[in-house]
Amino acid sequence: MKTSSPLPLAILTTTAEPVAVLSLDLKADANGWQQLLPAGQFRAVDGRPFDVPGNHWFIDAEVANQLIALANDRTNDLVIDYEHQTLKAEENGQPAPAAGWFKTMEWREGSGLWIKPQWTPRATDFIKNGEYKYLSAVFPYDATTGRLLRLHSAALVNRPGIDGMQAVEALAALSLNPKTPNPDSKKTEHSMNELLKKMLVQLGIQVEEGKEPDAAAVLAALSELQTKAGSADTLATEVVALKAGNTLPIVDPAKYVPVEAVHQLHAQIAVLSAEGASTQLDQVIDKAKQEGRLVPAMEAWARDLGKQDLAVLQSFLDKSQPIAALAAMQTDGKKPDADNPDPLATLSADEKKVCLATGISEADFLKTKKGDA
Repeated sequence: MKTSSPLPLAILTTTAEPVAVLSLDLKADANGWQQLLPAGQFRAVDGRPFDVPGNHWFIDAEVANQLIALANDRTNDLVIDYEHQTLKAEENGQPAPAAGWFKTMEWREGSGLWIKPQWTPRATDFIKNGEYKYLSAVFPYDATTGRLLRLHSAALVNRPGIDGMQAVEALAALSLNPKTPNPDSKKTEHSMNELLKKMLVQLGIQVEEGKEPDAAAVLAALSELQTKAGSADTLATEVVALKAGNTLPIVDPAKYVPVEAVHQLHAQIAVLSAEGASTQLDQVIDKAKQEGRLVPAMEAWARDLGKQDLAVLQSFLDKSQPIAALAAMQTDGKKPDADNPDPLATLSADEKKVCLATGISEADFLKTKKGDA
């Protein structure tokens, strides 16, 4: 199976002091910014890159924005070490302490790519005392166009682009190429990659072959998983507390009655209320008849009205003028004087109003009044 050749890497240096080897005065920038790469076409002091037509690397605003975007997609900052020890650690077994870290970058037209390093106290003393003077960038590039592809790291150095640069460049390629023919490291990396893929699948994240997982998506999935775990723990704790403490309220049966008993009581109250209302209506009608306020022909009407609204009926009867004849009929059954030559003349004005209101003729009313009905 044919494997692709590793991307070519380059190590380029600029000054870590206010005065750069590219003859740029950095004293004007007092905010901690440091030039990392120049603008346009550039090459190292030894003539590299030899594998690119025209022997130059290239960076402009478009390339710089791509480099910045790739760096921002990373979770970790980019390292600045000493003498590129990060690339040599596997070979010489020596530690590779950081001199600083960076991710904040900006493109300055006509000047190049600038970074804002966060130096360690030790590196700050080295630079201040002049023990390290130059900043060397490590980056893979396109061997056809010389365009920079991404930033790998940077280092504090004192011999930029002169002795041993080719060897360091080869080590850089070895470090960045995952297909380096090292059986032990390849086996370990393969196992780790497979484990990582399985873990990401469990988090619901699918990663295409040859691409890195989205760091933001991974962090979001882990945060959601942690939240769910916390909720489950809280729920389990509450269940245990309820079982142990039996915190449910205890009902005192002496203070409460069954719902069915309440319903029966409501039904009984309704029956009693109806019976009471009927008795009261009978009493109102009987009293009105005794007082002569209600003629027999109006009793059915009065009873229907009283069932609907007893207060309205009572108000009507209170305003009605008593009819003496009706009152007498209800008490002792005595008839009025039969010697009256004009029977209808015996009807009072109120009695005539009753006839008019009820639709009863005065003659029929008079018959009822005499007891002939």
